[in-house]
Amino acid sequence: MASKLRGHSRPAPRLRVMKRPFLPGSSSLLARRPVLRPLLTLLGVVAGLASSAAAQDAAALVGPVTRAQLRQPPYASWFERNYADGAPDPSVAASLAPKLAGISIEAYFGTWCGDSRRQIPRLARLLDEAHAPENTLTLIGLSDRTGEFKQSPGRPEAARLVHRTPTLIVLREGREIGRIVETPAASLGADLLAILDGKGKAPKYPAEAWVHRLFSEKPSAEAIRTLATADDQVKSLGETDSLSHYAEHDLLKNGRPREAVALLELYLRLYPDSAHGHVLMAEAFRDLGRAEDSANWARKALSLDKANARARKLLEQ
Repeated sequence: MASKLRGHSRPAPRLRVMKRPFLPGSSSLLARRPVLRPLLTLLGVVAGLASSAAAQDAAALVGPVTRAQLRQPPYASWFERNYADGAPDPSVAASLAPKLAGISIEAYFGTWCGDSRRQIPRLARLLDEAHAPENTLTLIGLSDRTGEFKQSPGRPEAARLVHRTPTLIVLREGREIGRIVETPAASLGADLLAILDGKGKAPKYPAEAWVHRLFSEKPSAEAIRTLATADDQVKSLGETDSLSHYAEHDLLKNGRPREAVALLELYLRLYPDSAHGHVLMAEAFRDLGRAEDSANWARKALSLDKANARARKLLEQ
């Protein structure tokens, strides 16, 4: 009996192979459906672009900023490059070194701003080469969002009347002795030396600065009345062509179309053939809800510049 049992062989159990379901994105599905490869690749690219755009939108540093933050992605790509390329003249750095006692610099800038991306790393390199105390430089990031453009929490830039990025404000014992607006006249080192020696040049965009102070310190209605008769005063300051930039970026972008209309009226009295000025006026009236006036200004812009895409878009709207 035992021998029979030993001699008896049971059939080997059959293994059941479970077929894996085809999951979207699986290699099996791609192998069987090669036509889906381009579609899935396209979807991946679109998703990547959306993610990148969202990250870029969220990337603007606002408020107090440290160098350590600028040395991290995504800022490091431009900070490190411009820091390395921004080696100052050794003689300028050596001349600065003994003059930095009691000096502080407030840098108002935008991580989204091309001029800021160039100048802030170079300023950091200059101060390092001059062996400036670690707390010499204070960095304040400004927003790029509509409605709070070039603003930061607590509005320190408003107290300093900042209207361009970057603006580098040089202080001695807490009192402003000069500023560099947007770009230096010669170089950061040479301009900073001149300021410390009491020979600094007047900041750029004086007419724009006057308008900014007017809107910052006066009630809106009073500022608008002042602009109606300010042509000669503005012309005496110079660089009046930048007033359209202020109307677009500081007024319209921050939801102040009434003030923009008042400034653009002055601007167009000085530059009556400016198609750009007419387009901005059309956009201001659009924001005021005055569609017919907006269309009229857009038509005037097209009469001056038949290829003006912004004017055409306004008329299509």
